[in-house]
Amino acid sequence: MREFFELILRISEWFFSFGYAIYGMIIVLGVLIFVHELGHYLVAKMLGIGVTTFSLGFGKKIWGFQHGETEYQLSILPLGGYVKLVGEDPEASEDNPDEPAEPEDPEKSFFLRPVYQRMAVIFAGPLFNVLFALILSWVLHMVGIPMPGTWVGEVMPDTPAQSAGLRADDRIIAVGGQSVRKWTELVGIIRKNAEKQITLKVERGGRTIELPITPTSRTSEGKKIGYGRIGIRMSERVYKERYGPIDSAWQSLRRNYFIIKLTVGTLYGMMAQTVPVDIGGPIRIAGFAGEQAKRGLAYIVGLSILLSLNLAILNLLPIPILDGGHLFFLAIEGLRGKPLSLRFREMSMQVGTVLLIGVMLFATYKDSMYYFVKWTQ
Repeated sequence: MREFFELILRISEWFFSFGYAIYGMIIVLGVLIFVHELGHYLVAKMLGIGVTTFSLGFGKKIWGFQHGETEYQLSILPLGGYVKLVGEDPEASEDNPDEPAEPEDPEKSFFLRPVYQRMAVIFAGPLFNVLFALILSWVLHMVGIPMPGTWVGEVMPDTPAQSAGLRADDRIIAVGGQSVRKWTELVGIIRKNAEKQITLKVERGGRTIELPITPTSRTSEGKKIGYGRIGIRMSERVYKERYGPIDSAWQSLRRNYFIIKLTVGTLYGMMAQTVPVDIGGPIRIAGFAGEQAKRGLAYIVGLSILLSLNLAILNLLPIPILDGGHLFFLAIEGLRGKPLSLRFREMSMQVGTVLLIGVMLFATYKDSMYYFVKWTQ
């Protein structure tokens, strides 16, 4: 009977967390897709290229309205979006099936524009995702980045922390006379002071006390590890690290560069088979988004920054149907002075579509197994 109630409790927890996951995924992915497609749309409009459809989602339209030449709509499948341009998918000529027919409105036709203009329209989507991530990060640094603070979450038995009298919920504000606010600062100082007595300044219940402590350089089993530890676990409590407008801009550039570098390095590692292939799909994204939604707005913004940059990088891969594939074909056209045949491009798009569907199915399988194993543990 006890096992039955535990199973019911698990199912209930999963059910309520599912609402957070769906809410988080719709908000995060919807905004990122809108920003991406907005980049294509605005640059096309700026260049005088006609836009017939601006859609969030794929498949059957569930809501929309017409304004000017463009229909704005929401579609039933929320895992993407598209901007349909005049002359983007020209029909084949009756005389030559490898060449496109003349469009009805040549002045607004996409494929009749110079290569650099078409490349600008396509590149604008990923570019807007990068710019969006930079702006979000800049604002977040000014409002405050949640950082693990120096509160004690748990004191381990038979450790220097227990001997010194540290308690859960204590906040360490200084170590050896050096102020600390971040958990990484606290750990860094303790690691450097193995077997040396230092003084911890601790806030407890509205008062400040000082506790002498000597970090050990051994594990609980007595094995020497070569750095100091005192035997405490990190609390979930955080503080917000804020910066001024100029410093926030620099931090935004620095952190986004790090994410891009890490993402590109991971992709290269997976292709070179030096890093295990671990692809996260919509289920994993929904799970992460739900977890961050429960933690607060700042965490949702942080996840949005990460996903926006990943969306930009993945879209620039030279795979037909993605922006990178279109840019690759246009680069070839620019070098040879004429476009690749319409038949070749259509076949490439079909191959790219099959490849993308295969990746999505693989990612969905990996996500399902990830959560199945996690749920059964």
